[in-house]
Amino acid sequence: MTFEPEQGPSPEVVERFIAAFWRINRHLRHGALQQNGEQITRVQWMILRFLRRNESCAIGQLAEHMNVRPSTMSQMLDRLEKEHWVVRVQAPDDSRVRLIRLTDEGRSLIRSIEAVWHERLAMPLSTLTTEEQATLVALLQKLADATKCQQI
Repeated sequence: MTFEPEQGPSPEVVERFIAAFWRINRHLRHGALQQNGEQITRVQWMILRFLRRNESCAIGQLAEHMNVRPSTMSQMLDRLEKEHWVVRVQAPDDSRVRLIRLTDEGRSLIRSIEAVWHERLAMPLSTLTTEEQATLVALLQKLADATKCQQI
């Protein structure tokens, strides 16, 4: 199926959406990934958030989710483990499999970054009514669901 312009949003609407989305994204990210003298990359952040939602997973599963080779993921995890944000443990049902889990330090880092995001969004969101906030969240969720992309 090809995209027919008359069936979808105009290029102007798409451009305005992208511009607004990136402005909000920059506002959230600005310095937020630098907490308590720690600095993490966006990819490291995505890995930590995935692990928080999934409790633990094998390196291969994580590599597949992030669309990288297992060897590349292993190198990324080495850095996260060095910072004490994750730990590798043996799978209880298969001694050949190593599971990745968040440490307490990793959970604490996630909480501190999300607190910054909450603080940064509080004022802009307060310019909307409660109904507008609910509508905005519902519409963004609908758009995210339509992308069929997994949560990060």
